Amino acid sequence: MQATLDDLSTVPLDDVLDDVERRLRRQLKREDGHFSKYNGTAGFRTDQATWVRLAWRRTEKIDTQAWTGFEAAAAIEGVPRPEWSAAAVWTDPARGVVWRADEMTLVEDGALSPTSDIMADPGLPEQWWIDLRTALMNLSVHSTDRVSMGQAHLTRRIHEIYGNDIDTTITDWACAHGDLGYANLCGPRLSIIDWESWGMGPVGWDAACLWSASLTVPTLAERVEALFSNILSTRSGMLSRLLLCANVERAFRRTGRKAPLTDAMAAAAASMIRELH
Repeated sequence: MQATLDDLSTVPLDDVLDDVERRLRRQLKREDGHFSKYNGTAGFRTDQATWVRLAWRRTEKIDTQAWTGFEAAAAIEGVPRPEWSAAAVWTDPARGVVWRADEMTLVEDGALSPTSDIMADPGLPEQWWIDLRTALMNLSVHSTDRVSMGQAHLTRRIHEIYGNDIDTTITDWACAHGDLGYANLCGPRLSIIDWESWGMGPVGWDAACLWSASLTVPTLAERVEALFSNILSTRSGMLSRLLLCANVERAFRRTGRKAPLTDAMAAAAASMIRELH
């Protein structure tokens, strides 16, 4: 039987949490659990003032790279983030899934938004922005064979939406977080969370993701553009942003429903295509 587990707050979970406590030898503060409504994850404080993140994958669809992202990130230096310490992995034949519980240090400052984008300027201190730029610079030079965003996907998606006459060749690559939105950024003291997707990507990929997530608040978008102007204005930075614009346009074409930023992304894409040509 395959249960619907996209939102773990809606399903009986006591037996799974019992397993977590037994395997990690920690007691979870279950009443204060944090649940994602979209990706089947949950997080809990423990009696040892640590944090446990619970996730699952279908038994036949385990992505090894994403599955081991937290422990692989333990080698990254110069980036404020939770420090991973242990994991437990076990099969659940009744639900047709494999569970994974990762224990890490607790980040007291919460995420800036429940979703990748944000609805209002959080009024972050200047030091937060300085620390973010430094963190992404330190991350960019980390050596890894993991891939966050590859050439093939970028080319396929841009050509699907904007045509094959755009040269999408990326020549500059760097290590990236891969999912840099406001749900994965904490403040007012910076910490970057959720390290499933990190790996190599086009130079500017993280800055492009943050730019896209900021467009709902023009002042934030301007701040991101100014802070990362040196890479967002490069060819790889523009292609990264164009890919994100293509994702929004693709969703509009498939559903016929405009997202709040469909028109703004279309205008940004037109401007970047002119520059790329």
